[in-house]
Amino acid sequence: MWQLVLYVNPFTVLLFVLGTVAFSLTFCRWSASRPDRGVKAARSLFRLCLAVVLVATLVPTEPIGSGVRNVWLTPGDGLVGPGVADLFPQERRMVLALTIANAAMFVPLGVLWYGIAKGAPALTAVTGCSLLSVGIEAVQFLMNAGRIVDIDDVLFNTAGAMIGALVAATAHALSRRNVRAHRAPRRAGAHRATS
Repeated sequence: MWQLVLYVNPFTVLLFVLGTVAFSLTFCRWSASRPDRGVKAARSLFRLCLAVVLVATLVPTEPIGSGVRNVWLTPGDGLVGPGVADLFPQERRMVLALTIANAAMFVPLGVLWYGIAKGAPALTAVTGCSLLSVGIEAVQFLMNAGRIVDIDDVLFNTAGAMIGALVAATAHALSRRNVRAHRAPRRAGAHRATS
């Protein structure tokens, strides 16, 4: 699953961002016209995205209980810490790609959590995704199966969820404005016809 980071580059990140924005706008517009179906669809898609995240983050890379517990609690240490200077350029690129992938992995969760929790502030989605990320890191620590417990994972997962929730909140506001704008002329026309 980690091989996906090999495809992280400026072009694929741009495609991902544009795809997320397009999906959010389309989904919010569709769910505004069908609120009951929109929440059901968001729940189903959220479960699918959650399953992908859990598989990507919790599948052991070594037998359970056999690894060396690595815990990195200094924010940014993997990006700009003392050991980064010793890395080859390709290794630095891989660390950056992995960090971007950590954020991108939680963008759909932020979008869909916001879609499920209609009326709740975007902070609810961000907080929920942040707690999910902390839970994943805790399970990785307990499994002791070759995974590194890293505060940067939590920070970038949370940043991705925040981006997703903000994109969804903006798309939701735009779709509500468009729905109101399209309904207003119809009501005015219907009012004139009955007068």
